[in-house]
Amino acid sequence: MRIAIVDDDDAVREGAVIVLEGEGREVTAFPNGTSFLAQEPAFDIVFLDLKMPDTSGFDVLRELQRDGQLPCPVVMISAHGDVQAAVQAMRLGASGFVEKPFTATDLEQSLSMATSEPAEAASRDAVLGNLTPREKEVALLLDQGLSNKEVARELSCSPRTVEIHRSRVFEKLSVRNVAELVRLLSAR
Repeated sequence: MRIAIVDDDDAVREGAVIVLEGEGREVTAFPNGTSFLAQEPAFDIVFLDLKMPDTSGFDVLRELQRDGQLPCPVVMISAHGDVQAAVQAMRLGASGFVEKPFTATDLEQSLSMATSEPAEAASRDAVLGNLTPREKEVALLLDQGLSNKEVARELSCSPRTVEIHRSRVFEKLSVRNVAELVRLLSAR
C-alpha cells in the first residue's frame, strides 16, 4: 500500500510516517500541497493537511478531482478542525477527518475506514430511520455544517439539548464525529 502524508509541519509528517510505516506499506511525505501535486504518483490513500500556506488541502482536493472523482481515499488532518471544514472536506470527496494532535490509533482507524470496502449502501432514509424525529432533525442540520449553537437556534432549544441528541445520533449511527456523519449521509 502506498501512503502519502502531506503536511507543512515537520513533526506531524515525521510522526505520521513513523506510525504508518510497516510491512507492505510505503509512506512518502510531502511538505506542502504543491510538492505533492508536482509528484502525484499513484497512492492508495493520502493524509492531507487542511491548512497549509500557498496550496491548501481544499485546493489539493479540488485539483485531484479534476476528472470528477478522487483517484484514492483522502483523509483530511487539521489542528483547526471545525464542523464547517469537515463538512466542506467531505463534500469535496474526503473519506475522513482527523484532528491534530492525533494518536496512532486515530491514524490507523482512519486508514482502515478509508480503505475498507463499504458495505452495501442503505438509503439515507433507512439510515435515518433508526433515529427519533428530533435526532433526525439534529443529524440533518449537522450534515449541513451547522454548529451545536446554530442547531440549537434553528430548533429553538438549548445547546446542551443538541449535545445530548448529537451524542445519541452518533451512537445509533456508529459514527465518532460530524465528519463521519457527513460521510455516511452523503454516501447514500
